[in-house]
Amino acid sequence: MSAFLDWLEKILTWFFALAFGMLLLYLGWHWNSHRQDNSDPWLRAQKLNTVDAYLAFLRQCQKCPQEKAAKKALDELQRVSGLLARLNQQHLPEMASITLPVFSPDGRTVLASGGRGPDFWHADAGTRIAHGEKTFARRGGRLQVDALDFAPDGRRMAAGTAGREYGHLLMWDLTTETLVADREVDGVDIKAVLFSPDGAWLGWRGDGPVGLWNPVSGRFLRSTHAGVQSIAFGMAEDGRPLFMTAAGRSLVYWDASTLELLRERMVNTDRALLGFSRDGRVLAYTDGRVLEIWDPVTLRQVAALRDLEGDISAFCRETETGRLLVGTKAGRMYLWNPALSPVPLAHVAAHEGPIEALSCGAEGRVVSTSWDGAKVWSLSKLLATAGQERGARHF
Repeated sequence: MSAFLDWLEKILTWFFALAFGMLLLYLGWHWNSHRQDNSDPWLRAQKLNTVDAYLAFLRQCQKCPQEKAAKKALDELQRVSGLLARLNQQHLPEMASITLPVFSPDGRTVLASGGRGPDFWHADAGTRIAHGEKTFARRGGRLQVDALDFAPDGRRMAAGTAGREYGHLLMWDLTTETLVADREVDGVDIKAVLFSPDGAWLGWRGDGPVGLWNPVSGRFLRSTHAGVQSIAFGMAEDGRPLFMTAAGRSLVYWDASTLELLRERMVNTDRALLGFSRDGRVLAYTDGRVLEIWDPVTLRQVAALRDLEGDISAFCRETETGRLLVGTKAGRMYLWNPALSPVPLAHVAAHEGPIEALSCGAEGRVVSTSWDGAKVWSLSKLLATAGQERGARHF
């Protein structure tokens, strides 16, 4: 019996020693695997499988082998939050970025500059519309532009360019894909162009000079607002059409058909000018993570938005609803209704880098641009996702 107990003790001792050794091996393997996962950004992004994780990976990627797979995974996750499409860039030079985005009046086409000049994309699919190749063709290459806008009728578009001695204002008829008007502007690099609501006039600005151009009648009006940063068309309280220019706190009102200077007023704010909304309904000022919204006619502050993630870099206004889209340097995009709430209705991690431009279009679409390209979003899907998340947290 004693011999059996000795044998059993040895067996158990070896068994527990072997089990302990296996446990140590497992713990070592698990620790090493965990360390490798944490040291490999791609494995970490796949493991977390979140929008923020893939955005963080892509910020470090810089043409790494996993870039395509990471963008595909990111797009799939962002579609849940309202992403409709990335604008295709395969026809553009490798380092080109998409800038100056603006929607057609029906919201189905995006006009933007893509490194080789203006181009068109299908908003919902992100695919390029090839007729831009003919429309903007020029001897010696495609036209380079610094400003773009769609006419309210959707059949014309305008651009502004810079030059050594003068800039150019140009207008195309999109039904015939032909240049129908071209105007030299002496000593001015055109920085922005904007059609009037009736489509008759084209407002423009340089770094100081401002003006109106009617290509049908040939009338060309020019004046100066020192330091001008933003332009818009609006309506005075008595119903008079206005052309408005803003330079810091200075806001100048001009007659929208004669460019007669009507009045200059000062906005009572210490924050920096962000600009007019494209429809001229609001004027925005910002200071880091604070956004002030002003009525440009009454010069009353309408609302303020605070404490977003990242400094505010861009905004646009949805004319039909009055909702605002706000972009930050942290790549975040916020949906906000100043008339209903002091806080955003929804937000999404949209880009790897700072949001450079936002453009709102019809049927609840918005396009955002950053160094990682241009993306088209559905505001209804973004809002629905935010509602589901709030419901889940409440539950």
